Amino acid sequence: MTVRALIACGIVTVLAGARPAAAQQVHTPPQMLHPAAGKADCLSCHGAGANAHIISVPASHHFANGACGMCHKPGTTTPPAIKHAVDDAHANCRQCHVQPAAGATTSVAAPSGAPQAPAPPASHQAIDEAVCRLCHEASAAPPAGPGSD
Repeated sequence: MTVRALIACGIVTVLAGARPAAAQQVHTPPQMLHPAAGKADCLSCHGAGANAHIISVPASHHFANGACGMCHKPGTTTPPAIKHAVDDAHANCRQCHVQPAAGATTSVAAPSGAPQAPAPPASHQAIDEAVCRLCHEASAAPPAGPGSD
């Protein structure tokens, strides 16, 4: 085609309201992996460089902090509570909560000989344990006994 024909096709396309296939694709923003209640300051965790262990907002996002919920819907489930003491002895979550062997549903036995610890879901594989407590909170009254998970 000549340049003149290409320009004519472009003008007809614009006048007809047609869009290239890429512009017609619908993008669904990812859902929040946590409830939004009590976490209104999204950029304190997700701001560029705010936390090396949490996904930062894309560079193309130049929105106010309160605008996040307009596209990203809150998670519908609350992350499970931590059912044991939250102290120095339990600071290394992945010591007990590790990805299980293929086909297994629980992690290895806790070092204290307690029952097996629940394994984190596969979606947590790339999440650093330094941020576990940002979503998982200690239950009001941890069960008595060593290694209760």
